[in-house]
Amino acid sequence: MIIKDPKRLALRMMILCVIIGLTALAVAVMAISMQKYIIAGIMVIVAIMQIWNFKVWQKRTK
Repeated sequence: MIIKDPKRLALRMMILCVIIGLTALAVAVMAISMQKYIIAGIMVIVAIMQIWNFKVWQKRTK
């Protein structure tokens, strides 16, 4: 796959990271309400990883 515009790709990946992170937090809240604490913990870890990924992609746009 040839990347024509790396900044555009980084912007798309940043948007994807935000969507995945918010979805993971929503699933974590639902899991806590259903008392599924292991799933909630895993989803919080996923959200934290997406925050880290967002920062990495944000550096690539500069």
